[in-house]
Amino acid sequence: MAEAERAADDGDPWNELWRRLCHQGTVYSASYAALPALAEMSRRRAPSGYVPALHLAAAILASNDGAEDAAAARRRYETEVADLRTMASVNLQHAKDDTEFVYGLQALMAFEDGGVWQRNLDRLTDGELEFDCPSCGEHLLINLNDSEVTAESFSDGSLAATAVTPVEAPAATVEGRLLALARASDWPEVTRKLPYVFGTVACPRCHASFAIPKALT
Repeated sequence: MAEAERAADDGDPWNELWRRLCHQGTVYSASYAALPALAEMSRRRAPSGYVPALHLAAAILASNDGAEDAAAARRRYETEVADLRTMASVNLQHAKDDTEFVYGLQALMAFEDGGVWQRNLDRLTDGELEFDCPSCGEHLLINLNDSEVTAESFSDGSLAATAVTPVEAPAATVEGRLLALARASDWPEVTRKLPYVFGTVACPRCHASFAIPKALT
């Protein structure tokens, strides 16, 4: 970890640390045990749109592919998680572009245990959202960059795309909080996309209607 802290934010030592502690979203007992050290490394960094130790800690806590119950780890490292949450909130103000802001929001959601949004917000940076229909299993794709946002089958172009209905989430919900943060921080493109990610759609194949967050994991 000391070598990673001395390295560039995207250098090989950080790549190796990610591989050992959060390989493709899988975490281990050692991953949770590293949280205090990652929190301390984050404290030593000046506020920034991207702090590698903080984002690695967020990914560890957000993982739903771990060696133990993540809720137990949150309780065990309650102080560190609270500190990381405070730092993530401050760092949001230092995001330099949409990508940094979205990843910062996702990290904040990890420290707040923000449901599916601690794992799925980063898809906004690609402008695409992929998921399976919860009714028939059809793999669907939403292009958030289109002027008319629709869901289409990933593999069957013969199926007619269906319109996504955006949802203005209530303020008291996690989704409402995300939208309020995006608006308050003046990120208009993120603000535009979020209601579609929170929205509803009918599957192009089976025509079952569902809320998009319900299809995310």
